[in-house]
Amino acid sequence: MSDQADALRELVRARSGTAVLADPPERSCPLPLQTRTLVFTSGKGGVGTSNLALNLAIALGECGAKVVLVDADLGLANIDLLCGLSPPFDLGDVLAGDASLADAIIEGPGGVQIVPGAHGMRTLVDVLSEGATRLADELAALEAEADFLIVDAGSGLGPGIATLAAAAGEVVLVTTPEPTSVADAHAAIQRLRRLPGPPRLRTVVNQAVSVAEASDVLTRLTASSRQFLGTVVTPLGHVRADPRVAQAVRLRQPFVSAFPTAVASKGVRRLARTVLEERQPRNRRPGFFATLATRWALSRVAR
Repeated sequence: MSDQADALRELVRARSGTAVLADPPERSCPLPLQTRTLVFTSGKGGVGTSNLALNLAIALGECGAKVVLVDADLGLANIDLLCGLSPPFDLGDVLAGDASLADAIIEGPGGVQIVPGAHGMRTLVDVLSEGATRLADELAALEAEADFLIVDAGSGLGPGIATLAAAAGEVVLVTTPEPTSVADAHAAIQRLRRLPGPPRLRTVVNQAVSVAEASDVLTRLTASSRQFLGTVVTPLGHVRADPRVAQAVRLRQPFVSAFPTAVASKGVRRLARTVLEERQPRNRRPGFFATLATRWALSRVAR
């Protein structure tokens, strides 16, 4: 595992695209033709967005995919805590110029390359600077070698999340069956649909009591989005409520690793299979971080 991490760090340091990575493991699942970016967010906190993003990344990695997981929930970053990791550096250090991206990258379960988020920063807008643009450039080199880029954007409807969503090919909106969570998901969809060149919107129901409950929420959410907002929201699937999830959090371990046969673990692996089996055509859309760097630069000019 350390060899793969070292190779990726060397790639970021070189920034030349000439570094050669170790041969990937045998792949048993279909993989995308180009890097596929999924930004995870939610209308409100407490719905398990970070936990879902982390465990899906691991499930994809188990299928042989090269996965980069970026904790972009600045100020409330917790991917490292969910993994039981103590990174010496994080995005805050990189943005401040106290560390390089290569120093901040850590390898998580399933060979997932994790870029730990910054603790204590308020929003993405607060760190728009030369440091942010430099970081996006470095992340673009890392992204180029990945099959999947998973971005945990956290919850809320602030401008930082809108910036991340606008640069993404797909946004996965996480909700629970609770009426307040579904209402906040509607509000998030209403905001995201106004983005220029809006990304493909997906939705996942987390913590569902049953398959029937999850199906009902997905049906109502997608139907109302189409009818009242004129927006297509494609269901991605659901994960059922499972006490093993809370137990894994206390253990500081991803639940797919700690309890691989748990109901929630099976649900996440089902999501991974769905993602892997979807055929995504090649397009000429720039990479996520290349687009993000451009948007950051434009934001600075507009200030």
